[in-house]
Amino acid sequence: MRAVIGGLALVMALAVLTPGCGRRERASQTIRQVGSTTVLPLAERWRREFNKVHPEVEIAVSGGGSGTGMKALIAGTAEIANSSRGIKAREVEEAEAAGVNPVEHVLAYDGIAVIVHPSNSLHEMSVDQLSEIFSGGVTNWGEVGAGGMGEIQVVSRDSASGTYEAFKDLVVTLGGTDKTRDYAAAALKQASNQAVLALVSKTEAAIGYVGMGYLDEGVRALKVAPMGGGEGVAATVEKAMSGEYPVSRALYCYTSGEPSGVLKEYLDWMKGAEGQRIVEELGFVPVE
Repeated sequence: MRAVIGGLALVMALAVLTPGCGRRERASQTIRQVGSTTVLPLAERWRREFNKVHPEVEIAVSGGGSGTGMKALIAGTAEIANSSRGIKAREVEEAEAAGVNPVEHVLAYDGIAVIVHPSNSLHEMSVDQLSEIFSGGVTNWGEVGAGGMGEIQVVSRDSASGTYEAFKDLVVTLGGTDKTRDYAAAALKQASNQAVLALVSKTEAAIGYVGMGYLDEGVRALKVAPMGGGEGVAATVEKAMSGEYPVSRALYCYTSGEPSGVLKEYLDWMKGAEGQRIVEELGFVPVE
């Protein structure tokens, strides 16, 4: 009799535990990927294509900016933080305090295209000129050779964006050589690459910047000459890949510690042939 009761108890215990075990197993198959809006189209495409061969893995992708992704990784609400800039020292300290060890993965490279309205007479500017414009030192198009266009309307990403940080470092502060420079107070800050494109495309006196993969026919990308002089370089994948284009940067994913299991499989897939084919298709620069 005791054996029967014991057997029934074991069956009931297994019945209770089994659903929980299944939930834990499924939870381990969930990847939350949060952060950079520049990386967002890549992440969405990676998710879609990876799920065609691994439908059992639930991948949730969202934007919000590189800073948002870092906060989510530190808070434990994301397995992957997408970022279009390197992690800041302050973020490393916050992560360590929270018991998180951020590990960096370079997934692609990107050129930041400087864009103007198609009616603008200029086709090329130097990093030095762009720094003057975006920091507010130059405010009229006539000062840089585009007479008759009036006051310059600077359009920027908002401070949560990795593109904002990268452009500030590469252009506004002249590659970090003049840390006193900052974006002009009059700059119109936008929450996404698409918003910058839309505003510049309908504002003749505007100048802005977007990830190279977002370029469309509604704006014109300027050639950019490096600091100190030289010929202007077009914002193309080839020029970014070769390092000739002055305004280019790496695109990252950060994980808490070295990835393992499904997370490692997903990151390896993104770095592999299929994932990098998508990088190239979307106008970014492959890692190899």
